[in-house]
Amino acid sequence: MDVDELIESDRKILSELREGRCTPASLVDWTGLSKQTIHNRLNVLVAAEHVDKIHESGLYELVDDPSN
Repeated sequence: MDVDELIESDRKILSELREGRCTPASLVDWTGLSKQTIHNRLNVLVAAEHVDKIHESGLYELVDDPSN
């Protein structure tokens, strides 16, 4: 996924993940996006190998920032 393929939701999620690891619940609180949107977009970002789910409890981290 290239930077020009990112949607606004992705940009908000990636912005928070640049600050450190996050859970979906924290992303909902900090971005104002819905739980479903967070879940869907995290799956897309994981599939694109930009984000990794590092714990089965739902902790995510940024591994490859597409805007760099």
